[in-house]
Amino acid sequence: MPQNRESRPVPRHRSAAITLTVCGALTASIFGLAISEPSAAPTSTPIMPIKDIRPGMKGYAVTVFSGTKSDRFEIEVIDVVRDYLPRQDTVLFRSNDPRLMHTGIVGGMSGSPIYIEGKLAGALAYGYSYNKDPIGGISPIENMLAVDALPFRPKVLPHGKNTGTSRGTTRAGTRGWADAMLGLNVSPLPPRRRPGDLNPSAGLQRLDTPMAVSGFGPTATRMLSEQLGMVATRGGGGSGGGGGTRDMSGPKKQWKPGDSLSVLLTRGDNATAVNGTVTWVGGKQGERLLAFGHPMFDEGPSEVPIADARVHVIIPSVRRSNKIASPLTLQGTMVQDRQAAIGVRTDLTPTMIPVITHMKPAEADIPPRTYRSEVAKAVDLTPRLVSALLVDAAEEAGTDAVDLTATIKQKIALTTSKGPRELVVSEETFFPMGATPRSIGQARGVFVMAALLDNQFEVAEIRSVEQWISMEYGDPVEEIARVRVAQGDVHAGDLVRLAIDFRTLKGVERREFLELRIPDDAADEDVLIEITGGDYVRPYRPMPNNLDDLIDTLEQSYPSRSMVATIYREQEGLSSRDGLLTDLPGSVLHTLQPRGDTRAAVPFKQMARRVIPTKTLIEGSHKLKVSVLPKRAHP
Repeated sequence: MPQNRESRPVPRHRSAAITLTVCGALTASIFGLAISEPSAAPTSTPIMPIKDIRPGMKGYAVTVFSGTKSDRFEIEVIDVVRDYLPRQDTVLFRSNDPRLMHTGIVGGMSGSPIYIEGKLAGALAYGYSYNKDPIGGISPIENMLAVDALPFRPKVLPHGKNTGTSRGTTRAGTRGWADAMLGLNVSPLPPRRRPGDLNPSAGLQRLDTPMAVSGFGPTATRMLSEQLGMVATRGGGGSGGGGGTRDMSGPKKQWKPGDSLSVLLTRGDNATAVNGTVTWVGGKQGERLLAFGHPMFDEGPSEVPIADARVHVIIPSVRRSNKIASPLTLQGTMVQDRQAAIGVRTDLTPTMIPVITHMKPAEADIPPRTYRSEVAKAVDLTPRLVSALLVDAAEEAGTDAVDLTATIKQKIALTTSKGPRELVVSEETFFPMGATPRSIGQARGVFVMAALLDNQFEVAEIRSVEQWISMEYGDPVEEIARVRVAQGDVHAGDLVRLAIDFRTLKGVERREFLELRIPDDAADEDVLIEITGGDYVRPYRPMPNNLDDLIDTLEQSYPSRSMVATIYREQEGLSSRDGLLTDLPGSVLHTLQPRGDTRAAVPFKQMARRVIPTKTLIEGSHKLKVSVLPKRAHP
């Protein structure tokens, strides 16, 4: 059976008698619902409930300033801010530590445990930008412990839209691919602007979790930073140093609160890792960790590898100072990504998706190269990481300000409930003034991966990705300049002759004739004839009933070097889960259209279509309306 994605639980009933036991925490909100009367956490360190925290209380925090050894700095409570987040308070504090007087609260300190009167109060998680004094905010330990109590369900990987933090700018999942594949021109709403985007210096904000990057060029690095909302820093990210994925195995670490922790997004020839701090260590063998004190992406259930880390240096900044750190050895799996914390299990070994990227540059003197990396498994994250690897290869392959053609091929190996599948997607794109790597990052294969991972039928397991990008100098492009009917009257059943004028980028024109058959039953109708390039139109397909149907639909496309001629009829057809319904009266089609569910069937115009191979890439689209006369009378 398809596995359902996790939905938000309903809020629990309030009760002053509820205490924070493991069973009680299971009923807590996944977003860090504060519990009124917490008991001791499953660790030897007692906790300081937020109800007992008062202004003027003194304590200390533990973090790594350099290397792998943690150190402490003193803090003093300013006040408690109630309901700073949904069902979560925060504690404001300041520090007079000389190191922080120079750097302020530092990105990468997220999760640093803070103790008040010898009891664990929570994690350093929030700060102010451009502030003169080191003032920060604490996520209460009660909210974080509720995250640890959640069950580990690796097959439940909700999309960011379910948590209200989707970073995508297109319509997600099967709704999105249906619009694109069935030819519906649906424009997405612009991305939501948050107050922090408009004025990053205003208000208490969660600390940056710096993303250490190695092996990526500047364009891919900027793209990752913008898409993931993280500060990219040059450092170690689990890079293989040009020789593929390096061995990150090592002895199991005995974790302590205050240790540095890295979440591995990619590793190998191109590597990225997000760095923060461990707040709490629990479990019978110290195998359960809580860190960050805030979400990484707020994706809910996760299955992303983590490593211990080494801090190289803290870079002071007027806006926000940040730690520069590198991951060391694989140590476990991030299993929860929630409002109050990330949850980690060191007794679980994660898997990553191998990605091989082949690059052939336009310049003949530069030899081709192959990059070997691995990316984390996550619904929203995996396509972005694969895209970044493609962008990085494109940047090296050639971005000269000359005419370039990029050929991209992506082979996706995956497993469905019916067994292993392999899907191949290819396309060609012309760039008149040099390739723009960001555009290449929006390759159709990346879109296909997003649709596969965010489908409504079952969890798609991507086993591996192999992608090729090659650049060639030249301009193998023709634009459709004009289309006209090269005959007199058009009758039903006629073979209509079209004259199509093409123009090269240098202005050279040529004419080609194309014949299309007008349907025999189109008498007294106005038909629409459209001539366009193969990249600008998709085959019509039935709505899918399962993941394998979806894969079949996503795989269908026309060659980039082709011209597609389509005759659209006035009456509509219907794309449903039972197939394409084209030969029914309009009244019947209207009856078959489900009420209250616009996705169960999609209307489209009936048509006849021809696909003509071409030697060039065809740009442009031309339409002309033709009035069809009754069928010719033959003697």
